[in-house]
Amino acid sequence: GLKHAPNGVDLSDQEKPLIQDEKKKKKSDDIPCAFKVFGGCSCCVFLLMGIVFFGLKQYLSQQALQSMLYIDDADVVFGNNLTAAELVVKNWWPGCYETDSIDDFTETCAEPCYSPDLMKKMWEFNKANPGEVVYYPSRTLEGIEQVKLGGWLLPAPRKSKEDLEARPRIVLQHGFSENSNKFRQTVGAYLLRELGYDVLLNNFRDHGYSSRSKAHVYEWGHSYPLDVLGALDYIRSDPDGKLGGKISSKKVGLMGFSKGAFNVLNAFGMDGDVPGAWVDSPPWLPKIVFANGAMKVLEDMGLGFMAGLLVDGAWDTVLSTALSKGIDLRKHLPKDSLLKGPDTKRHIYGVANIGDTTVPISQHTELKGMLDKYPEKYSPGYWVNNGTCKGNDHCIDHLERSDAYRTRLCGFWSKVFELPSGGCAP
Repeated sequence: GLKHAPNGVDLSDQEKPLIQDEKKKKKSDDIPCAFKVFGGCSCCVFLLMGIVFFGLKQYLSQQALQSMLYIDDADVVFGNNLTAAELVVKNWWPGCYETDSIDDFTETCAEPCYSPDLMKKMWEFNKANPGEVVYYPSRTLEGIEQVKLGGWLLPAPRKSKEDLEARPRIVLQHGFSENSNKFRQTVGAYLLRELGYDVLLNNFRDHGYSSRSKAHVYEWGHSYPLDVLGALDYIRSDPDGKLGGKISSKKVGLMGFSKGAFNVLNAFGMDGDVPGAWVDSPPWLPKIVFANGAMKVLEDMGLGFMAGLLVDGAWDTVLSTALSKGIDLRKHLPKDSLLKGPDTKRHIYGVANIGDTTVPISQHTELKGMLDKYPEKYSPGYWVNNGTCKGNDHCIDHLERSDAYRTRLCGFWSKVFELPSGGCAP
């Protein structure tokens, strides 16, 4: 049973496998760890973790660019061929979704959030008071491209066509990935006009009726405050005489939803002659909106614990990509713009929803903290709610609580414009 080994030593058949195993082990040890994916090598675990991390970072960065920077033209030009009345009946509404006629608003789809009667009143109001689309330039500022803007000029009802008595006026600004024609602005303009105020529903550049910019990306605070101020200049001066002519700056206010409110805050700080501003659910910092959304995405993937490692890098990608197009998303932030306001105790009113999953309530807390810190500059008021409308929880109070919202609008703007007690407008 003995065989002769090459080195002259006889080995039993039982000893040969031991030698072969040792040779295999030595050969295996010579293989780089990176190739031993299932070999139990600890560095392979780190390699796989690195690959997963890199993939997630790339994915989140692309999501950040798509959601925060790159414009979806289909979204922002919605309704450009519709009349003011059609904006009520041919729009997307919570619960009722895409509608095509006033009969599409039923109790089943609308209530308990809002009533079909509200929609019918709004539709009839817009038919009787149609308004028109007008055009004007953004305000100039060195380093910011000036563009041609377009928006709905929606006068309050007059006693007759000859009645051109000047009324208080309000610029109403839409939010992120929206335009003047979507449901939030349609409701907001109706409530203001019903109270007797003339309204200009402004579109940011690259949105609605406004011209395309060279960068053609969401600019947040870079240029959008100049778009709000361009609308303000137009409605103050009324160059076409559609509202009764030029009016005192003390009779022209600002109002905005979401990112529109964010830029109303900027414009309010930049133009000290604006007597009042109403802001519904404004972000305080763009990054927080992205981080809030990114956290939800990662949590749905079971990876919420990695948010701290991924969000900053993804946001840096957004910032650097914007800068490559000449856009600084850190320019004109409310925390800086509001400090420039004069010490004249101007009126400002903030609305927020505790359950808002788009702009977290912490952003309202930041705004309140700053406004309360400077009583010589601002005379603030606040209204915080908690609710949803058919699953929607962002900038929805003016639809869900339209009567209460109207009452608060009336009280606030009466004070801003120094109207007689108990009356909202002439």
